[in-house]
Amino acid sequence: MTNKFDIFISYRREGGFEVAKHIKDLLTRDGYSVSFDMDNLMNGDFNTELLKRVDECEDFIIILDVNVFKSTLEGRERQKDWLRMELSEALSKGKNIIPVMLDGFNEFPEGLPQDIAEIRYKNGPKYDKVYFDAFYEKLKHFIKEIPTDDITITDIPHNLKMLLLMERGWLLYNAGRYGEAMSYFLDAADKGSANAFNAIAIYYYEGHGNERNLQKAAQWFRIAADMGYSPAQRNLGNCYLKGEGVIQDEKQAFLCYKSAADNNNVKAMFMVGKCYAEGIGTHQNIKLAKHWFTLAAKSGFSEASRKLEEMKQTNDQ
Repeated sequence: MTNKFDIFISYRREGGFEVAKHIKDLLTRDGYSVSFDMDNLMNGDFNTELLKRVDECEDFIIILDVNVFKSTLEGRERQKDWLRMELSEALSKGKNIIPVMLDGFNEFPEGLPQDIAEIRYKNGPKYDKVYFDAFYEKLKHFIKEIPTDDITITDIPHNLKMLLLMERGWLLYNAGRYGEAMSYFLDAADKGSANAFNAIAIYYYEGHGNERNLQKAAQWFRIAADMGYSPAQRNLGNCYLKGEGVIQDEKQAFLCYKSAADNNNVKAMFMVGKCYAEGIGTHQNIKLAKHWFTLAAKSGFSEASRKLEEMKQTNDQ
């Protein structure tokens, strides 16, 4: 019985093997089932099994080295051009095709056969050997499939268990599989994860799978906020500021923002500055507003930089 594969990696052995192997090893480590090396198919019906594996996968990664289409353009017989066969099948079946462009591959050549010409309209990350970790993270954002391996949470540290559960939960959540994500969030919450309490609150706040329940969202934000989790403190502040799930209370909103800012939450720093600048929930204090806007700006929050510039222009007038 053959395995179900999540991802198919297509490549030329000369020019693409090393990169393809490295990517395959990392994806396998991260829980994906990857179809990579077809050598073990030689004893069977190679073409049939090859296309079957492409059909099984949701995602199709193709490694594009500078000579990847050379033999195709030179007229190699289609039945002997494995990469063309793989790509043609993936395109015809509407797979999520992710081109990875290696050094030297800058654009798709003219004259590609009609059955693979659509590849020129697909997007993917540029391979970067120097900043490989950043490249790999970008690559994973293009992947639609969720890792199929179950998380094993025995014989590992408690904190790591929560991190693994939350990582899987957010993967599912971002893929639109909200009910499945919620089960991981609840499991992590049972283990005391403040991140999980905040995630459950976001689930209710955004209303995925159910109607929005702002009261429940505020209740879960409060649990995480009381644990000192700064994103939840900021989120609870937003609830108080807008009167969402709680009675509107600008003073409580300011106190929540201040707690989160004291815990180095950059967005909360901006909101504290805004509160001081406009007298929201506290007395107006331009000096303190500039202080908090400056802290947020130094942490890369561009809106805080714009606020500082606006205040400077106002003072110059």
